[in-house]
Amino acid sequence: MNPASVWTIFRAAALAALLGAIPWLAAGAARNEAVTPQVTIDRPVVLASDGAPIYVLVRFAALEEAAHDGRPRPPVNLALVLDRSGSMEDKGKLEYLKLAARTVVDALGADDLLAVVEYDDYVTVMWPSAPVEARGIIKRQIANLFPRGATDLVGGMMAGAKEVRAHLDGEAINRVLLLSDGLANRGVTDPWEVAGLVREARKKGVRISTLGLGLEYNEDLMQAIAESGGGHYYFVEHPNQMAGIFQRELTSLFSTTARDVDFRFEAGPAVDRLEVYGFVSETAGGTTRVELEDFYAGEVRSVLLRFEARHGEVGNLPLGTLEFSYLDVGSGARRTFSTELAVTVSDDPAEVEHAANGEVEIEAALVEAERDHAGLIGLFKSGEDEEVNRGMETLIEKLQDRNAELADIRIAKKIEALEVEMADMRTTVAEPTPGAMESLVFSSKQRLYEAQKGQRALYLLQEGDEGFEVERLQEALRDAGHYAGPIDGRFSKALAAALRDFQEAESVSADGIAGPVSLKLLGLY
Repeated sequence: MNPASVWTIFRAAALAALLGAIPWLAAGAARNEAVTPQVTIDRPVVLASDGAPIYVLVRFAALEEAAHDGRPRPPVNLALVLDRSGSMEDKGKLEYLKLAARTVVDALGADDLLAVVEYDDYVTVMWPSAPVEARGIIKRQIANLFPRGATDLVGGMMAGAKEVRAHLDGEAINRVLLLSDGLANRGVTDPWEVAGLVREARKKGVRISTLGLGLEYNEDLMQAIAESGGGHYYFVEHPNQMAGIFQRELTSLFSTTARDVDFRFEAGPAVDRLEVYGFVSETAGGTTRVELEDFYAGEVRSVLLRFEARHGEVGNLPLGTLEFSYLDVGSGARRTFSTELAVTVSDDPAEVEHAANGEVEIEAALVEAERDHAGLIGLFKSGEDEEVNRGMETLIEKLQDRNAELADIRIAKKIEALEVEMADMRTTVAEPTPGAMESLVFSSKQRLYEAQKGQRALYLLQEGDEGFEVERLQEALRDAGHYAGPIDGRFSKALAAALRDFQEAESVSADGIAGPVSLKLLGLY
């Protein structure tokens, strides 16, 4: 591979260290990798007398164009696990679920495998895993579901995993799609035991995505299942959103470009502690392994690492080795990248300041704010209103001080998000209405779940962005009478102009950026 075709790297080692950008070496790599990683250090030069932590940002970008170079997409080995408990009768939830499930059946190809599992007190494999040929029969069985009983969520999930595992295919995308609208109150309910079952399924090659419907399920459990299971988590507040969410999950499965991802760090002797933000990780014998889900085409994701290290004497300070590998779905080849992490220890404060990387400092400020924010949401859920109010004000002030130095739009919109949320919290406490607190908590946790992985489209969209959230913005601006362009998920100049028109009409800052205030006015926040 010519590294310059992927990153501007492989200059002199001193220049790379100064900029904080470290090249990854790919063994036998092709010119266009399915996923390209880039690693950057916030302080590639550290002060000898300074014990401050070192932040390392690893960004991953999956190829946006067709992932498989004209080859057919990988087959999908999918189990739909559907909640039919009594609570699914409320607001017609089961009818929307049936519609969404039938759209999945229609979207799958003849080479795909599908199992359908339904659960309440009991778990039934309604349709054992088989090629999607008898679509009419499958859809009729789904249509015959009716609500009854309690919620054996884990029993249904594991039955789905068993169906997928029975036909495990090394070339297929093997996934369980689990939906629930209530608390797991039958079968296995202990969170630690659930986590163990999910990790075991993942080790055997089965990934699990979760959809939480409504405001009465355990959002922490559903998030934890998705994180440990290597899948996605979705909060579905309204039943009529289900078909769109099912389609979104299918789209990501169909466009999977890299799977069986392995990302690890082997620490050098100078490292005392390593913290990984936003992803499940485990450390054993000096090696920290970060659990990353599959990548789909066009996806951008980031991992932030926080190191505490002994700076030692002036000169080079090795931190350890980062290694990233994945199975390229298009070629079937295993791709492996590795790089040595190191910083320079200096006794010159000016040299340290000159070498600092602002992009990593911004990401660190955001990720740490999101971690603190998540803690405050937990307190709010527990009724600690005064403590939450003080904490939100402190966090806003902290970010304002940081942004006086960094002057970044992402931090500004994070501040805006905190201000909007704090106002909503105060309203919820002062004028409580049924479901208001739960809706606020679930929505905020969904945004934080994505944001801590470096994906902030749920509260910040701007020109150049692409994806499902941009498509929703286009539809909302069209419905508001301000946009007449294509609904293609691309944030164009025309969309920015339409957004500015909407903002001016609503007497808010007309910056053409979809932040929390604008998204809330459009019903998207």
